[in-house]
Parts: sequence; structure tokens; C-alpha cells
Amino acid sequence: MAKDGKIVVDKSFGTQDKNSSEKVKWTDLYDVASLTKVTATLPLLMLEVDEGKLQLDQTLGEIDNEARNSNKSSLKIREVLAHQSGLKPWIGFYNETVNVKNARLYLDYYSRKQDDEHQIKVTDNIYIINSIKDTIYEDIYKSPLGKKTYEYSDLGYYIFKKKLEKDFGTSLNELVQEKFYQDLGMYRTTFNPKEKFQLKDIIPTEYDKTYRNQLVHGFVHDQGAAMMGGVAGHAGLFSNSIDLAKLMQMYLNGGEYGDEVFLQPETIKEFTKQQYKGNHRGAGFDKLASGSAKGPSAESFGHTGFTGTMIWADPKYNIVYIFLSNRVNETVEPNYLSIKKVRENIRQVIYDAILP
Repeated sequence: MAKDGKIVVDKSFGTQDKNSSEKVKWTDLYDVASLTKVTATLPLLMLEVDEGKLQLDQTLGEIDNEARNSNKSSLKIREVLAHQSGLKPWIGFYNETVNVKNARLYLDYYSRKQDDEHQIKVTDNIYIINSIKDTIYEDIYKSPLGKKTYEYSDLGYYIFKKKLEKDFGTSLNELVQEKFYQDLGMYRTTFNPKEKFQLKDIIPTEYDKTYRNQLVHGFVHDQGAAMMGGVAGHAGLFSNSIDLAKLMQMYLNGGEYGDEVFLQPETIKEFTKQQYKGNHRGAGFDKLASGSAKGPSAESFGHTGFTGTMIWADPKYNIVYIFLSNRVNETVEPNYLSIKKVRENIRQVIYDAILP
């Protein structure tokens, strides 16, 4: 937790793995799951707004040629970011490539060794066919649309990743490092962390019994992101609490950090405000349905991640709160972290401590 730009609490608890005695360290890298949306993809989209390359009320058809020829053509970027576009919540892309009952990989798609046809690394001994990315996008473009009511979806972020990489001419990983992480001092934030860090510095996630049939350690937990080679718009980022606090403090500072301007304050305000009545989401960011006199304000914003993560910032009280865990290492379902509201209850303790 940070208040007024200063770290007030920074504590680590427990062990890295349920079968390990290795204590958690503050430097350890966690798979932050959907925090990737607002810590990698979203800052780059905001940068594009600042540079006049993007407007929130543009349509997917205007920013993506293939979307133009699909039923996604007229969907507004604002609607997609607020999860009010009718996009399906999720597509299990891996289901057609594996026998999920026994996690047997179909040889039409996979190889145990990297070769010309199988360049995409899913994990150390699993490589997927290069054409799978085209298949994933085709599945997204062909997917049916639902009603334009709030329903959380990953799918738009695949399209945003493609647009960003096309506009800037480099991969999402390299792009966000160059534009944000390096100058923010986020030296322990990256996609595909095994390429830069030792395994002992990376927190293990789930023992995957339906797809990779092994402990997922140093590779992204999300199957769709894994099939994209570990770099995706919706998931794949690994980080620690200090690095994420720097990024969230930059948002709180109106786009400035360490005497450097990263984003314009009006752009951050536009993305972090509630976008539609009856839908609590901002443009990408999560928000509360309403502010509370004894809790987070109506201006506050953040996000949660499936692996057991949360980031939150409150401009009214100048608070940053980061919670990282690997709750999927214990059990994916039931999700006790959500059922018992652990992240939210800790957040409330912060407000109880500072508010009269």
C-alpha cells in the first residue's frame, strides 16, 4: 500500500508453492493475469489517444481490416473496453487442439521440439503450429454477438494487441517496455519471464491437468495467451508489487512520474471514468458501482486477475493498493479468494485506517 506517493505497507506471506518451503520474497514475479489489460495494453491505447492515432468512439472496423468484414465491424472501442459490446466472454481455443479428459495433445497442432512449422513456445517441451494465431483470430471474428449489456470479455484485447503492434511496428512486449516500463523503473515486469529471470524468482501457478499436464511455472497461466506465445493483450504479464505500484502511481499523478510525462491527465480521466449508466466499468478499468463514505471513492479504479491479483488506485485519497497471490496453485475452483472477498476486505482495512 502507498499513500501520498510513499510506501506505507510492503509485506510478503507464505511459500511460493503449496508443496514448497521456499518463502515468498518481495522481488518475486507473479503471473498477474488480467491485470495485463490495464498495465500493458491500456497504457499503450491511452498513448495512441494522446498521439491522435485512436479515438474511443471509433469502431473495430475502423481499426482492424478483418473486423471490418465481420459482425464486429460496428462495435465501438469504448463499448469493448467497458465490456458492453456483446462479445463472448471467452473462447476455449485450446479445446480443439487437445483431449481435455487426459490432456493428450493432438499431433496436428503440436510438436515436442521447435521446428519451422512449430515456432510458438507454449512451455518448455510443447510447441504449437504457427498458423494457430490465424485460427484464434478467425474464431474471434466468427463468434456470435450477444446483447449490449455488461459482460466481461477477453476477446477485444486480441484485436487491440494486433492494432498496437501494427501501428508501432514491434511486439507488445517490446513496445510497453520501451514506452513505459524502462523509464518507470519497472525492471521486474515482463512477458515470458523465463527469458530474463531465474525460475526461483518466478512464482508457480496451477498444476494444469487439462492442457499442459504439468505445473505451469515461468509460463503464462491463461491458455489463450499461451497459444499466442506468452504475449497477449489480455494476459501474460509477470510483475511484482513495487513495479505495479509505480505504474498505478503514474496514473494517480495524471500521467507523470519521476519528472517525466507519460500520458495526458485528461486521457487518464476519460479512461478511468464510468462509461455507461448501469455498468460500473471504466474504459478497461474496473470501478465500484458507487463510492462509499467509508471506502473507495467513486473516482477510484483498478482491476483484478484470475490468478489471484488486484491493483487499485484512489485519486480522492491518493492511495495505491497492490495484492498479488497465486491462488490457483492451491485450487482453481472453488475460488475461495473471491468467495471470501480477501482482496476487497484488505482494501477496506486501508480505508478504515485512514478515514475518521
